[in-house]
Amino acid sequence: QWAFLLLFIGFAIKLPAVPVHTWLPDAHVEAPTAISVVLAALLLKIGGYGLARIVFPIFPDGAVHFGWFVGLVGVISIIYGGLNAMSSKDLKRLIAYSSVSHMGFVLLGFASLTTEGIAGGIYQMFSHGIITSMLFLLAGVIYDRTSDRTIANYSGLSGKMPIYTAMVLVAFFASMGLPGFSGFIAEIMVFLGAFKSSSVQGPVTEILAVISTLGLIIGATYYLWTLQRMFFGPFNLKGNIAVEQVYDLTQREYIMLLPLAVATLFFGVYPQPVIGIIDPFAKHFAEFVLGAGKSLTLNP
Repeated sequence: QWAFLLLFIGFAIKLPAVPVHTWLPDAHVEAPTAISVVLAALLLKIGGYGLARIVFPIFPDGAVHFGWFVGLVGVISIIYGGLNAMSSKDLKRLIAYSSVSHMGFVLLGFASLTTEGIAGGIYQMFSHGIITSMLFLLAGVIYDRTSDRTIANYSGLSGKMPIYTAMVLVAFFASMGLPGFSGFIAEIMVFLGAFKSSSVQGPVTEILAVISTLGLIIGATYYLWTLQRMFFGPFNLKGNIAVEQVYDLTQREYIMLLPLAVATLFFGVYPQPVIGIIDPFAKHFAEFVLGAGKSLTLNP
C-alpha cells in the first residue's frame, strides 16, 4: 500500500493533480507555443499511462484500499483547477488550469474501477490531447501577433478575426464537453463509471460523483466568460496593441488548426474507432484490479 501511494504521488505530479500541479501553469506560461502543445498533448498523458499500466495493476489491493482517495484527488482537481482557470488573467494560464481540471476526470474514471470509468479516463486523455493542442495553438496565434495574452486587453475580436473566432468556439465548446465533441464522450463515460462504482462495490461514492458534475458548470463559466470578454462586444484593444497587429488566420495557421477541429468533431460523433480499442483493456482492467484487490485485501 505504501508502494501504491508513493508511485501514485509520482505519477500524479506528472498528470498533474492537485496539490502537486503547481509546476504546470508556470511551465506553460514560460514555454513557447510548440513546447506547450507537446507538453499538454503528450507528456501529461505519461502520468495517466503510468497509473493504468503500473500503479493500479501491480498494486490492486492499494487501488481498492485507496480508490476513494484517488477519486477525491480527482474531484478536487476538477473543481480547484476550474476555479483557478476562472480567475486567470492570462489566456495560456487559463488553458493550463483547464488541463488540471480535465486530468481530474482521468483520476476519477480510474478510481471508479468500472469498465465505463476506465474507458472514459483513457478516452479523456486521447480527447484532451486533440483539444488542448488546438487551444494552445490558438493562444499562440494571438501571442504571435501582439506579444500579449492578457484577456482583459482584447474585446470584440470576432469582427476582425472571424475564422479565428470560429476555431476558438470549436475548441472552447469541445473542452467544456458540449455534445457532438470528443470531450463530451469522455466526460459522460467517466460520470457513468463514477455513478456505477458503488453498485459494483467500487471505491467511488455517489456523493463524489455528484460533486464532480460541478466541473461542467465551472468549465462552461470560464470559457463562456472568456468568449464574452475577448470576442464579443465593441472592438477595443488595450495595452500596447496596435489595430494592424490584429488580423485573421494565415494559411499556415489554418492548416494547423483545421485537422484538430475536424478530429474533435469526428471523434465526438463517431468515437467507436477509439472506444473499440479501449474497451477490451478497460473491461479486463476493471475486473482484474477490483477482483484481485478485494481478494488481497481480505486475504493479505
